[in-house]
Amino acid sequence: MKTRPLLTIAAFFTVTAILAAILFLYGDIGFTTTDQTILWQIRFPKIIVAFFAGGLLASAGLLLQVFFQNPLAGPDLLGINAGACLGVAVAIMGGAYLPSALATISLPLMAMLGALSVFFLLAFLVQKNLSRISLLILGLLIASFTSSFISVLVNMTPSLQVKNFLMWSMGSFQGVAIEDIPLLVILAVAGIISLAFLPKRLNQFIIGENYAKSMGVDVASFKLILILVCSFLVAIVTAFCGPVGFIGIIAPHIARSFIKRSDIRWVMPAVFLVGSSLALFTELILIFTSQYSLATNSILGLIGAPVIAIYLYKERRML
Repeated sequence: MKTRPLLTIAAFFTVTAILAAILFLYGDIGFTTTDQTILWQIRFPKIIVAFFAGGLLASAGLLLQVFFQNPLAGPDLLGINAGACLGVAVAIMGGAYLPSALATISLPLMAMLGALSVFFLLAFLVQKNLSRISLLILGLLIASFTSSFISVLVNMTPSLQVKNFLMWSMGSFQGVAIEDIPLLVILAVAGIISLAFLPKRLNQFIIGENYAKSMGVDVASFKLILILVCSFLVAIVTAFCGPVGFIGIIAPHIARSFIKRSDIRWVMPAVFLVGSSLALFTELILIFTSQYSLATNSILGLIGAPVIAIYLYKERRML
């Protein structure tokens, strides 16, 4: 029966649209020039960023959970976030030690370069048939290395630059300048298009590598493609929004609990919309609690930790 997943996806889309509308129209907005500036210069970019960033992180989380056959895999698992953080740390805190041409490079570009450097390392190792467990360990090592390197930079850098980096590292959908929105949208659409070519082979890959091979899938190349797409999606979001957590882990579980299907053709759009809804919902909470200056990851942690705990409880017999 295809009726249930279609209705579920439609429901997720409706919820996402409602959250976006509330964010856009929240408060007493009239038709003055100032009001229109608030709508189109502040709120609309925030909605665009949250919609795409949440959806891309959720999709990356789904791909990684399929790749590692691990329901708790997330976008930060491979060290992509860590590479992006290192790029931004070098840009912010190492600017005094860099040539002026490099010091003036924008933070999104430095984050993208850091993330892509990790990707090329992962791609090389995947081609060498490195096991999934080894990739997990490598991700932890990359995160440990970047954390140590950033600590060194922190100790060598004036407090103002350290504060700027710490603010970026908290993750936020609000810090994207309106002039950067077109680039974000272009990259996000490219990521979505790349996702559209994966469901058939993902369905075969879920059953098992041997089955996928029997169906004519080049498993080694497909693994490389999965790592490429995941890295690209995570790099886009981290470059513009910082390291946003939890969405990539919990969105696939929420979507699957409603879809009640394992077919990626239905699960993937539902996961994207759940991720977008989570990001928009987080922004809504931040608006209602603006007097407390809460961080995006703080809200997502309060949502994500109980969802993961509930999942672990339900799956306790399998663990």
